[in-house]
Amino acid sequence: MFKYKREINNYDRAKNIEYSLSDNAKVCFCMSGTLKSTKPYHGMYIKDSKVLLENLVETFELNGNTYKIVELETKSKDLNTQDYIDSADLESNLFEYSFADIKFSKRFAFEKETGLLCVEYTIKNDARENAIFKVVPLITCRDYINMKNSSMLKFNQRETEDGTVIALSISNQENLAIKSKDMKWTIEDKVLQDVKHENITSDYKKQVYFEDLAICGNLSTEVKGFSERKIYVYFSYKDVDISNINVAEIMDNIQARNKDITFGVSENFVELMDLSKSILNTHNNFLLVSSLPYKTEFSEDYINRINTISQKQLEEDIEQLTDIVRSIEGQYLYYKKIKEAKHVVLTVYKITKEMSKIKLDENLRYKLNILKLWYIESVNRILQKEGRIELYMDSVKEILYNFVEPENRVTYFKTIEICALMLNAIKVYLNILTWIGDTDKQMEIQEDYFTKLIENEFWIPEKGIMKRDLRDSEHYACVEMIYVLSLSFPCVSGQIPNRILDTVFKELYTPYGLRISSKNNPNYTGIIYPKYMAHFIKANLRLTGITRASQKISFNLVKELLQDVGKYVNGGTKKVYNEHGVAIDAMGYDLLTNAEMVRLYHMFM
Repeated sequence: MFKYKREINNYDRAKNIEYSLSDNAKVCFCMSGTLKSTKPYHGMYIKDSKVLLENLVETFELNGNTYKIVELETKSKDLNTQDYIDSADLESNLFEYSFADIKFSKRFAFEKETGLLCVEYTIKNDARENAIFKVVPLITCRDYINMKNSSMLKFNQRETEDGTVIALSISNQENLAIKSKDMKWTIEDKVLQDVKHENITSDYKKQVYFEDLAICGNLSTEVKGFSERKIYVYFSYKDVDISNINVAEIMDNIQARNKDITFGVSENFVELMDLSKSILNTHNNFLLVSSLPYKTEFSEDYINRINTISQKQLEEDIEQLTDIVRSIEGQYLYYKKIKEAKHVVLTVYKITKEMSKIKLDENLRYKLNILKLWYIESVNRILQKEGRIELYMDSVKEILYNFVEPENRVTYFKTIEICALMLNAIKVYLNILTWIGDTDKQMEIQEDYFTKLIENEFWIPEKGIMKRDLRDSEHYACVEMIYVLSLSFPCVSGQIPNRILDTVFKELYTPYGLRISSKNNPNYTGIIYPKYMAHFIKANLRLTGITRASQKISFNLVKELLQDVGKYVNGGTKKVYNEHGVAIDAMGYDLLTNAEMVRLYHMFM
């Protein structure tokens, strides 16, 4: 976890880190490591992809001087805290500053039940004179892609006993509640113009946005000379009673959860401990922030209303569910959270059953089938830890027998991804049957069919590749062909595995991830994905055998990626990189990537 200390670590590096927090349900917080909002979707308080609170400005008035704690850039000026900041501890969510006779710190945390963002200020005034302390919220209401213009920033507000509630949008009922028991709210009506945001796009170009931010008021209080005070400020998308909020207890709970999830992890494995802690920022059962600030909630209520969900939203949900299922091993199993893993996969299966009843286009049906097959792969991983076969047998059999219906086989089994997953799923099922002393002749026939299909139809020996799609006119090495080597059961034999791995290394491998298509492909974009590295290393170790020597060789292939843990994201890695290992801002923190990094790390323990 990145920790900036004055004159020890680099302040400029802290500015490039994506610092993310979440309540694991509805809201999140996504800033730079110096609390600067730099990207189009970043802000201090985000709900459903809307940035409600863009940033905070803290000011101190002391001895006729004004000191501002703020990180932002406009067309005309750049305001930063480089002269004031002492440390940025992204593990403890603690930022410390000093100037004049003031020592000042702030900590952030989410209250889990309400999604309330709590900010704890600790102020020590060593001067004789009293200091005036103000918190100035910078407010916006914008879609994370489409900036809102200044005409959208004329907000209404109603004062409460402990703060104010600002109506950001009457039509959408978007509110921002700003509360404090320690400070007094004063109404203002100002606009901060042309605030600059920039990010690096997938083609490695800088993209710049400008927007106006509203200053609707400020919270203020007095800090007496030769004294120390703790002051609490709260933000929420609804009017929350703060009278019984215990921030100290909330902070303690975060530390306790950190200790719980890293229990049994050696302190020598620094990167693994950081990855483990970052799990808390991405996932809690079915409340998922996969790539901040997106939110999808999967529950019994979701199952009951699947028929009302749009096809576009269904597609996004299927993709996120696929990521959830694929994350089971790195997210739960390595931490011996078997019960939670079972709960997740069985709920996902319920959702897939309901989705199967809906009329879906061919693309959506294909993605749903992929999800079902990843479900079987994750079931197998769970069964390796706990053999409760009866929980899954019916669902696995039902999925497979539905797939081998002639119309399904003809329609969907045209890509190497689904064929590899299907053959693997059949082998999982047949292996389960051997545990209980049973057989299934029809599935044994299907196993032979898909084995021959992969080796005869997809394999191109002269190129050493698997076709991505039988319907393509040109064929290049693709990342999906790694699955024939890296799933629970390999799909090919003989010399084919070695030749595939050799091609992957030559055409897809980079130290920071795999290309999704060969660098020889004219359509190659230069984007690479760390999430495929665990599959790549597993395929390597499977072919060479797991020895200290083979582990060392494999470790050297991913050493630079593992060293990037926490370099761009607090405790995690970026979802995508540029060809040369440069992080791309537009694609952030990601559940599957994080879980696969945990899985990768465990291969070398």
